[in-house]
Amino acid sequence: MKERLNEYASSVFQRLGYTDQEARDAKREAWWWLKARDSVWRGRGVYRGHAVVWTHGGRCELLPVDVAAPGPDQVTVAVEASVVSTGTERAAYAAAGTPAVRLPFRPGYSSAGIVVGAGRRSGFAVGDRVAVIAPHASLVTVDATAAFHVPDGLSLDAAAFVQLGVIARLGVAVAGVRNGESVCVIGSGVIGALALRLVAASGASKLTTVARTDRRAAIARMGGATAFLATSTGADVAAVRADVVIDSTGDPGAFRDAVSAAADGGRVVLLGSPRGVTRDVPIDEMRRRRITVLGAHVSMLARGGAASGAGGREARAFLEQLAAQEVRVEDLTDVVLDPRETPAFYRSLPSNTAVTVARIDWSRMPSGSRVRGASMRPPDLRARGVAAGVHPRPLERVAADALAEDPLAGATGMLGVALLGCGDIGEQNAAAIHAAPNARLVACYDPVPALASEVAGRFGAGTASSIEGLLANDAVDAVFLAVPHDLHGPLAVQAAVAGRHVIIEKPLAQSLAAAQATADAVRAAGVSATVCFPQRYDAGVRAARRLVDLGALGELRGTLTTFLADKPPAYWQGGYSGRSLSDWRASKDRAGGGVLIMNLSHHVDVVLHLCGLPIDSVTAFVSPEQRAPEIEDSVTVAIRYANGSIGTLCASSSVPGTWEGRGTTEMRIWGSS
Repeated sequence: MKERLNEYASSVFQRLGYTDQEARDAKREAWWWLKARDSVWRGRGVYRGHAVVWTHGGRCELLPVDVAAPGPDQVTVAVEASVVSTGTERAAYAAAGTPAVRLPFRPGYSSAGIVVGAGRRSGFAVGDRVAVIAPHASLVTVDATAAFHVPDGLSLDAAAFVQLGVIARLGVAVAGVRNGESVCVIGSGVIGALALRLVAASGASKLTTVARTDRRAAIARMGGATAFLATSTGADVAAVRADVVIDSTGDPGAFRDAVSAAADGGRVVLLGSPRGVTRDVPIDEMRRRRITVLGAHVSMLARGGAASGAGGREARAFLEQLAAQEVRVEDLTDVVLDPRETPAFYRSLPSNTAVTVARIDWSRMPSGSRVRGASMRPPDLRARGVAAGVHPRPLERVAADALAEDPLAGATGMLGVALLGCGDIGEQNAAAIHAAPNARLVACYDPVPALASEVAGRFGAGTASSIEGLLANDAVDAVFLAVPHDLHGPLAVQAAVAGRHVIIEKPLAQSLAAAQATADAVRAAGVSATVCFPQRYDAGVRAARRLVDLGALGELRGTLTTFLADKPPAYWQGGYSGRSLSDWRASKDRAGGGVLIMNLSHHVDVVLHLCGLPIDSVTAFVSPEQRAPEIEDSVTVAIRYANGSIGTLCASSSVPGTWEGRGTTEMRIWGSS
């Protein structure tokens, strides 16, 4: 009967001109609507929220969903936070469309929030703080056996790790670690990190983490690891010889490392299920070395009945450990997502291995979209398909969040900076150094002493009578070069030889030879050098980079950058401020170039920062500046990136009607999304 109804509905939508995917979307909406209204016939109400849904292969959407009010043994929870276990969800998402995942599919299984509806036999009340085993959604109704009271003093963000903690606790329990035994955890993902911390909380002292890379070595050490080995560096895993090895990776190929890391007579625990076929199982070695292999899968906890049994006990015990701070999870989250960012996040997940744990912050959605009443009105089946009523997160909100995320947050120490060059851009750099929480302006030098005295007096620094005197100041850790381009290379080399770090106003140098000499000197001296490209830290650029990292761009297809300005005649003698008079900007030997090296280099840096791709080839055309014939006034650059996509840069510094200062800039980057 169901198949006949499905065929009939498909034929109706086909006659209406729907595509196959639009028809599937519409049928899904109709089925969900009918299923939710079943509670109405039973005398219960219906709420509306939003949920993360994998609608079809490679497609994630944030969709409105109807949620039935709780029955006698159920609770309805307004979710505050849900945790993405990227290893498990990456594997499932990459396999979307195969029998392993039946679409549409709602991912996730570990959340926390506030009870907004409670059945009379649920044991909960409205307002209770609970951890729940539920998919990623702003609102869920679950059996009371899948909800657990959150102890006082424990944040809901931490409580949202509940099911991940249950999984990790099972692995540790199966391992049966005894006093004095050494333990090795294979994998530094969220389950491995939690297993390590649970073992450390039990009193074990000799703990080793083995992972593919050392990216999360600091997290492992904070969790109690006394040793960390990265297999990508050729570390000798066989030297570990641990009494207990817990393989948390789900990687079929990791089993051999687990066996190698085990001591003779040791125990290997496979935590979870391998995501594929384990080949070349070292049976002979396991038999010869008397290694016991144990399985630990969360389904084991359900064999005796509902989650209120063994699984419920593990969940409550884990929450108590969090509340007592025996185990900490606050540092495990790599990224916090607005729910409206989840479609882009999941699209990038198969190739984005940098994120191990993501937390979805449902409080970032408008309250009316998170939880509200639902009507009996039939759904709008006009091929809405994706997120009707939910608009993509406004760029202004992303930019506001990016601005709120101070790029200097967490910076420690104090860098003593000397400013060499106090002219046109020098005083702006001095103001920036003074405003930074982790830097202070120590001393200033300029061939025109009055300029150095003016800047130093304004920002509480000293002055130096010579470059050598500036570099000899023991309070100077780094030198900021704000000088004509032809002096960048020689002064950077001089500062490096003196053992000072170097910050260089763009460009690095006026010639390739000078740039190479700088790199060689810095490398030989063992100091750091950087070129001042501040625009990548602008709020809008940080917001764009965040969207790109989340996969919103897809694969790069092209870039277009335009910079138009009208530099006044005085610029060629004193820059925009006129504080330091010199004609070096008009000289090819001293400046190295015109609008490209002076202005467009900032935008080149931003484009490359956002794209993250190397450039294969470049072709450029220039025209000379009439008032400074040695350098270019206009330039057009054609770029081919490593993936075959193309870009264009176009700039001119003599366009009447444009602002004479920063100019008019347009930057477009597009991709496959």
